[in-house]
Amino acid sequence: MSVHSILDVATAVLLADPSASLGDVAKAAGVSRTTLHKRYATRQDLLVALAHDAYDRVDKAMTDAQLDVPGKDVVEALERAITALIPLGPRIEFMYRQIGLDDVPDLLARYEQSGEPLLRLIRRGQEAGKLRTDVPDWWILSTLDAAFYTAWEAISLGKLAPLDAPKLVMKTVMQGLGT
Repeated sequence: MSVHSILDVATAVLLADPSASLGDVAKAAGVSRTTLHKRYATRQDLLVALAHDAYDRVDKAMTDAQLDVPGKDVVEALERAITALIPLGPRIEFMYRQIGLDDVPDLLARYEQSGEPLLRLIRRGQEAGKLRTDVPDWWILSTLDAAFYTAWEAISLGKLAPLDAPKLVMKTVMQGLGT
């Protein structure tokens, strides 16, 4: 089983039961505990690997969304980013809820860097008159993050269909922060 497959299974297991052991993850992945322990010596090592994998996926989503566009195209780029990030919700939501990951320096650095592509996009949108300039760029990014999180939770609770989430997030952000 590939590393990505194990991380996919581990995410599902730990979302269903945040107290699941490495043995539980190994069983669900169809590998021995020894095999899993060779890759991840401790549960914390697995959690850190899951967090890095989530950030890798966010980075790829941001790259694929092609956010480096002129100001006139910011709204479309923002919609692509939202559409790309919604499916990553369970991984990101899980990562944010893990106590102990806040103390991992390279994860903190990745957290701080993960918003930069969107922040640059927001600034271009403000300069082009597509996003409000009477609120700080960081506030728009924080509002977007909150809308993502709300959508992810609503999806996990069965209140919101995953395919409806991007339009709802986009509408919320643009009607509150668009021009």
